Amino acid sequence: MTSLEPLLTNLAAGQHGMFTTVQAHRVGMDKSSLARAVLEKELRHPMRSLYAVTHLVDESSPLAWHEHLAHGTRLLYPDLVFASLTAVLAHGVSVWGCDLSKPQLFRPISRCTGVRGVRVGPMRGESVESAWGPAAAPADALVQLAMDHGVEQGVVSADSALRAGKVTLDELGAAVALVENWPDAHKARSMEALACALRESVGESRCGIALELAGIPVTPQVEIQNAFGNFVARVDFLVEGAKVVVEFDGKVKFQDGDPEVLWAEKKREDRLRRLGYTVVRIIWADLETPGVVAAKVRAAVRAAAAA
Repeated sequence: MTSLEPLLTNLAAGQHGMFTTVQAHRVGMDKSSLARAVLEKELRHPMRSLYAVTHLVDESSPLAWHEHLAHGTRLLYPDLVFASLTAVLAHGVSVWGCDLSKPQLFRPISRCTGVRGVRVGPMRGESVESAWGPAAAPADALVQLAMDHGVEQGVVSADSALRAGKVTLDELGAAVALVENWPDAHKARSMEALACALRESVGESRCGIALELAGIPVTPQVEIQNAFGNFVARVDFLVEGAKVVVEFDGKVKFQDGDPEVLWAEKKREDRLRRLGYTVVRIIWADLETPGVVAAKVRAAVRAAAAA
């Protein structure tokens, strides 16, 4: 039988499964009763003064848990503004390769103290409304993410935001200009230079970055036509100046092993080869090994030139 006060559970249900120590005390739950509930796994205690009702929160993924934590921090700090990766997520933009264990937020400088379990920075710029509450504007959030988490992570999210119309290249450039003399500003500049609205997935973004950094010029999302002008295929990347197609194979469309899907893909690739194109397939493992993507594509370009 649960030891939680029903009033508290009902309150948490309207607060994304979270409540504060102050709210618990208001319904008669003291420090020892909260500690007992945590021991019995009825509650989680992710940070000072914040609790989560276990059956009300989704812990199936770091992303889902991050959202609960973000809403929980708003209970503790009503003056916060979501920043960096938390703001990016709050605007509905994808993130990849980032540590989601701690929400990131801004507070007024006078209240910007360290808090265990949260990454807090001083208030910067203007805030806008997001699905989760006040947050840094999308372009500012992307710049912050790149500086905090890395260029590749920033490009993946910038591509997602550009593709979804959440931000424009002009807005991104203006946000980068505002941090020109900040530490790690070079990461934001690189993110802006490498961002592309045409790439359609995390894998395509990472593949595009690898090729551009290696000096292999490619055009994303190219429609290939035959000699009669008929559509043959749209490819992830076409190497400029060569009949070499680069396809990122995330295996999403092939994972169920549907014979019709596999056969259609084989026929599509055969049509490209009959037109003289060499098809290079990049998989997730290639992206994890430095130099492999560039090596595979360069080898294909050399083979195509020699044919």
